[in-house]
Amino acid sequence: MSDGHSQSEKTIKSLEPGEWLWRDGIGYRRNNSGNGGSWYIKYRAPVQGDYGPEITPPMRQVKERLPNCKNRTQAAKVLAARKAAVFQGTYQQKRKAAPTCLETYLPRFLAAKRHLKTVKKYEQQLRQYLIPFFKKKPLEAITQSDCQEYYNHRLDSDAAISTVNGEIACLKSLLSEATREGIISANPAKAVRLLNPNNVRDRILSSEETARLFIAADEQPDFVRPLFHTLFHTGMRLGEALALEWADIQHEHNRIVIRQSKSGEGRKAPLRDVLADELIRWRPYACGSRWVFPSRYDKEKPMQSIRKGWLRLCAAAGIDDLRPHDLRHNFTSMLQANGVSDSVIMSITGHKTHVMLHRYSHSRDAQKRDAVAGLPLPPRHATEKILKISGC
Repeated sequence: MSDGHSQSEKTIKSLEPGEWLWRDGIGYRRNNSGNGGSWYIKYRAPVQGDYGPEITPPMRQVKERLPNCKNRTQAAKVLAARKAAVFQGTYQQKRKAAPTCLETYLPRFLAAKRHLKTVKKYEQQLRQYLIPFFKKKPLEAITQSDCQEYYNHRLDSDAAISTVNGEIACLKSLLSEATREGIISANPAKAVRLLNPNNVRDRILSSEETARLFIAADEQPDFVRPLFHTLFHTGMRLGEALALEWADIQHEHNRIVIRQSKSGEGRKAPLRDVLADELIRWRPYACGSRWVFPSRYDKEKPMQSIRKGWLRLCAAAGIDDLRPHDLRHNFTSMLQANGVSDSVIMSITGHKTHVMLHRYSHSRDAQKRDAVAGLPLPPRHATEKILKISGC
């Protein structure tokens, strides 16, 4: 760093990139790019601390950058104000704010999320993958290239495309929240190009599979039977079914009130008589819990996992590759097969868009064959003039 007396004859415009000009406690540094620069001031100030009334605090030199300063005159006024505050004993040292990184911003970000399931998923993704990759890098220093590099890095680790897409969605959500708070000016993760996972499942039940599942469910001695009926007859998400309380089962109105929905909006699903009978039969086994499906070990909490029971049901029915969520696909497809309008289906199942609705509905193979068979045939004379290829 050069002293002001040796460079007093230099003008700011003559400075090279990165070069300093100091004079009378006021300095100017040209940016490394050569475009513009920043003003600084130097002065002596007391070291902050509790020294008591009879002890004079030690002094140290402070170099302060003035980010909003436009010229030397403004810098001189700030320097005079700092010296006056030191003389009057009112000087307060400015603390450097620690840069906000993913780890420090995590609690504020999770506090802005509404759904407990989303909070748990985002926290796991951030702590296990995103924070170890970005480390202590400030949010304002994260670029689009950094986000794309993370995406490629995770794909190279043989993680599923849908899994990595979910992690980028988490990163986008965090950076969007930081943008709303004014921590960063733009979301660099928005421009990351995601691969299509092509993971749409086309799994609906045949008539034979449906019959076997009902027979197997009737033989189950625990929660599996009423839970299967609930998923099959309502098309609920598994999380929605497990969050049901007995107060949500409104027999007098023939409906089920779904309060905890993925979209954040509640809805009402029709309560079929066959499902109502199953729930009435099951209620004594809930042991007075307010939850329709209480936890096995704590009746004050809802059930969290049904994996063992579900596998037991599928094994008894002799069915492979069936997930609880497939019953939602199956329910939606049955409604469409019966000619129910999309708007009514969406009000029952809670789908927010037609795109998502059609992702979860599938035509049966028999319906496809019937649809093609019902097309008009070509005129008879059009099939009579067929040329025979020699050698065939």
